[in-house]
Amino acid sequence: MATLRFNITLPKDVGARLKSQKNKSALIAEALREYFAQEAKEREIRELRKAYLSSRKEEEKIVREWDATAGDGL
Repeated sequence: MATLRFNITLPKDVGARLKSQKNKSALIAEALREYFAQEAKEREIRELRKAYLSSRKEEEKIVREWDATAGDGL
C-alpha cells in the first residue's frame, strides 16, 4: 500500500496516550477512516432530510387537491 508521511501536532494528553501505542500509524489511520465514514453518513442524512422536506411540500399540495374530491360522493 502506498503511504504518505505527515508531521502533525497533537495536544499533550492525546500525544501521551498515543506514545504508548505500538502501531501509531495503524491506529491513526483507523480513527480517520471511522471519522470520514461518520462524516459521509451525516452528509447523506442531511441530503436525505433536505430531499424529504422538499418532496413533502409537493406531497402536501397533492393531498390538499385530492382532499377536495373526498366529499364528492365517490
